[in-house]
Amino acid sequence: MKILSTKLPLKSEVTKEQVYKTIIRWLKDGKPCAAAGEQFERAENKDNVRIVDGYATIETLTGKKNDTQYVAIRLTHIYREQTWETEILYGECATEKSVTIHVNCSGDKTTFKKPPIVRTEIIRAFIADGRVESGKLPIQAAPIYADYDMIDYLASVMNTHYDQAIPMVYVSKIFNSSGYNSDIDKLSRNLAGIAYIVAEKSGDFGFNLKERTNGNNPYNGHIAIYYPNGKIDRLRPSEISVYGAADSRIMDDVISVVTAQVDKDAPTWQQLYTDKMAADTALLDVFMGEFDSMEARLDAAKKRIAELTEENTMLRNKNESLQSAFDASGIEESIVTKSPVKEFYDGEQHDLLVTVLKEAAMRNGSFDTRQYELINSLLENNEYIGNGREVEEVVKRVLSSGEQINKRDIAELKRVGFDLVSDNPHYKFVYRGNERYWFTVSKSPSDRRSGQNNASDIIKRITVYQ
Repeated sequence: MKILSTKLPLKSEVTKEQVYKTIIRWLKDGKPCAAAGEQFERAENKDNVRIVDGYATIETLTGKKNDTQYVAIRLTHIYREQTWETEILYGECATEKSVTIHVNCSGDKTTFKKPPIVRTEIIRAFIADGRVESGKLPIQAAPIYADYDMIDYLASVMNTHYDQAIPMVYVSKIFNSSGYNSDIDKLSRNLAGIAYIVAEKSGDFGFNLKERTNGNNPYNGHIAIYYPNGKIDRLRPSEISVYGAADSRIMDDVISVVTAQVDKDAPTWQQLYTDKMAADTALLDVFMGEFDSMEARLDAAKKRIAELTEENTMLRNKNESLQSAFDASGIEESIVTKSPVKEFYDGEQHDLLVTVLKEAAMRNGSFDTRQYELINSLLENNEYIGNGREVEEVVKRVLSSGEQINKRDIAELKRVGFDLVSDNPHYKFVYRGNERYWFTVSKSPSDRRSGQNNASDIIKRITVYQ
């Protein structure tokens, strides 16, 4: 699941070495990634590394796209059953330098309505180190207080159009008050590098701005969000009377718009990796054999090999991280003997037992019983591995919309273990080659609800997390 994306313009004098320096400081400041960050700092060739330490994995690669040379750094961090990925892409071309940051989370069903603060510290690290180029408004982790030196610019924005690359949130002061209908300090920190937070410094300023804009400005507690595409969202005090409601809505709206905007033209780790692998003709020659003269199949094979190799790398990262953490735990023997039933994925039986323990913890024993003590101690020392979560995510993503599935959707289902065994009159899938787990999917779903029900039924039959 994509949590957010943002693109920060960098000062022209910023070098690749300085970008690495900021990233290393960010890694070392975070306890779970500190050891991996120290290894990364010692690496001689930082453009091509792969470091695994505990639950953290750091990888780098270089590539070129649309006349821009990129260095991509990816941190994969496993936390409980969640797998977090932070992609940092430093881009340099003849006219500009920038850093694009993507934050992804896979492994659970959480819907994020606000940016997870710990995961966005990398954005504030670039701001704190003075790497980011400011335009007409400074990019910072604190509110920008609107005063008379800004009145001409703000009046121009409100009378004509907004001309910056990231949104501006304008928060007016409540009349006869020193407050706002938003926690501007918290909002500024949460959206640092994602949006500007501009707050009126005085009530008199609002009256003067109103005269210059013929009343188009937000005033007396009103809030407006100005987007680069010309869209303006206005929040009236009556809509945000509950404290905190404005902040939640602002963060949700800003992040969804900025992420969509950045993703239109910004590369990702996967894209750079795919291009790099597609250029590896030695691997393709071995794989393709007699198909080397079939141009269409060759192009498709390039992309497929890149995808499979990337998937294998991600699984290898996860397995090595889990094994490293397991080895460090000092566990010498297992409490439960593993069942001879073949697992659909590594850790399936372990995760089932964790689910059972969680259910037992909710219904068995009180605080002063031995059951309570043992069950909760087991849960503290046995977190979900979470390898089966991706299957649920793919099933929901493909089927819940209620729309007709296409070839890409079928390929996604196949990637996580569903084989298409028949397509007449409906699609029939078998999970992991086990005929006990077969499912039919209509070629023409009736509506979104039927798609959601279908996804729910499939997940209930194969999941160990419910």
